[in-house]
This record gives sequence, C-alpha cells and structure tokens, in this order.
Amino acid sequence: MELKILDSIIHGVLKPWNLDTTNTRRFTELVKAAKNISPENSTLLISQLNLLLADYPSLKKVLLNEKFEKEIKLKDLLFKNDLPKYKDSITQLYYLIIAAETLHILNIFLERSEKWTELIDIRYQVKKILNNIKVLTQQTAAELNERDFTYIPNEESSYIHFALYYLKHKLINLYFSIQEIFKSNLTQITTLEDFYLLDLQEPLSKLQRLDLIDLDLEKGNNDINEQKFSFGFRGNKENLKMILGQLCLKIGLLNEKKSTIDELVEVFTTKNLLLNSIKIYINCETVQFRYIIDCISLNFSNLKLSTIEKSGVFFSKKGTLITAQNLSAGKVENPKEKDKIDNIIKHL
Repeated sequence: MELKILDSIIHGVLKPWNLDTTNTRRFTELVKAAKNISPENSTLLISQLNLLLADYPSLKKVLLNEKFEKEIKLKDLLFKNDLPKYKDSITQLYYLIIAAETLHILNIFLERSEKWTELIDIRYQVKKILNNIKVLTQQTAAELNERDFTYIPNEESSYIHFALYYLKHKLINLYFSIQEIFKSNLTQITTLEDFYLLDLQEPLSKLQRLDLIDLDLEKGNNDINEQKFSFGFRGNKENLKMILGQLCLKIGLLNEKKSTIDELVEVFTTKNLLLNSIKIYINCETVQFRYIIDCISLNFSNLKLSTIEKSGVFFSKKGTLITAQNLSAGKVENPKEKDKIDNIIKHL
C-alpha cells in the first residue's frame, strides 16, 4: 500500500513551501467544511478527506483508488503523541489532512488484512507498509534537518516547520500502531529507540514519547456497571479546564448547581471512566453541545457521538440521557452563540 497523499507533502502538490498563502480565507473555508464532519466511520472519513483536498484533484483521484469495500467503524491509532497545536488556518489544514489520512491508511490496511489467510502473505504486506512508512519518515526527518528545523514548533515557527514536524511524528505513530497490531505475526520488532537511533539516525534527545491509548473500551465486559473506558484526551488538562470554564461562563454549558467544572474535566480526561458513574447536566442547548463536541473532538481519540451515549454520564437540562441520536439530530452549521464558542475553543 502506497502513501501518496502523505508523500505529496514532501514530494508533491502539498509541499508547504510551494503553497500559495495569499488567500488565507480559502484555508479557513476548507477547515470549516471539514470540521463539520465527525468521522465516526469510513464513509464520513472519506467525505472529510475529500473536503480537505478539494483544491487538489490529483489527490482526490488517489482517494477513489483507495476505497473501503464497505462502511466500517474506524479504529484509532494505538498511540498518542504530545504534539504542538496548530496556530492558524494553514497549520490547521495540514493538521487535519495528516490526522485524517493516517487514520485512513490504518483502517483501509486493516480491512484488506482480513483477506490474508497465509502467514507469509501477512508478513509480506505488513513489512511492506512498515517499510513505506519508515522511508517517508526518514525523508521527512531529512527535510526538517535540511531546513534547520531542529526544535519543536512554537508560536513563532513557520507553517512549513509545523507541517513537516507533525507529519514526521504522525508517521511514527502510524508505524508503531500497525506494528503493535500485527506483532504476533512478525519475526522482528523495532523498538522506538532503535527507530530513532538506527532508522532515523537521530539522537535519543529527539525521541518523542508514544503512549499506548487505554483500550478498555475495546475489551468489553458483561457487567455494564464495571465497564471502564476513556475518551482519549490528548492535550493539556489545565487548558481544557480553562476552556470549559469559559464555556460555562459565556454560554452556560453546565448546570452548575448539579455538576461542576472539575467533574466534567475528570470525565473528559480520565483513563478509567466507570460507565454510568456520574451525572453531568448540560445547561446549554443540545445543538450547542453538539457543536462544542465537534470542535474539541480533534483533541481526543475517542470522543464521538456513540461514546458520549455509551458513557451514560451526560444529561440534558430536562434531565434525560443524551444519546447519539439526540446529538446527530442536533447538528447545525450556525448554532446559537457560535462566535462566542469559536473564540473560546480556538485557545484549546
């Protein structure tokens, strides 16, 4: 399996150093359109990618050749990285493209793997994609070094620096996620240290830690009251608390007589949420709550309409359990106080 879309960031039409940045409004339009979709399944993911790549017909053709055979529920990458946040519409566009395409590669590879029955075929295909990912990671690392981007991007860094850095580390995440899934079929396993030292030929001081995401949700349990899972928050907890506090202050996110900010932050960030263990009462409109979930979901690996319902902790202002169906019906482009919500969440 080839990595044509991600490869185009280094060798093709998505090269950030060739990007025409005179029309920043266009980047904002692409980002807004894509963020209206919460990719819970393969169909929605492809729709999101088509929106992100709207100005790149050659890459949209690539998507046509990388179709899912059927609609499937997406599996997330197994690891999370502590990566810098995008700072504007250009960096956010690269953030979304890279995040969506790595998810696309993982899931279409897993779908194809279901047909492989012989160990020799499994090993061949897994080694092939791991090598392709490794080579592109090496090329990305070389580009970063050539441009003297030797540090983590910050507010003063260029969008070129951000795009290359984010691509490098999402590729590493993808590599180790696929290796982890198929490790029982492989004769040799690469450690993260060896990947940096031997494959990238970089010092361990550059090693970016990978944390395995809590998989309790996938394991299941017969007793629903004993089930635990995580929404997979992958950001700064204090920053999230500040954002949620502002949403409570400005639009009345919570019924603070029944629920506290600390309780909501704990629900969103804990790695071991006991299902139905607490009640979070939402005070704003369901339409607003849905919009907020969509806006912050990129900071989570498992914050979806289905997991909001499954957690059993979110209740409307009328005291009824919020379900995926409620939230799905509550999707609108311009909810009440949208500008306030956007201005607050952009700091997450």
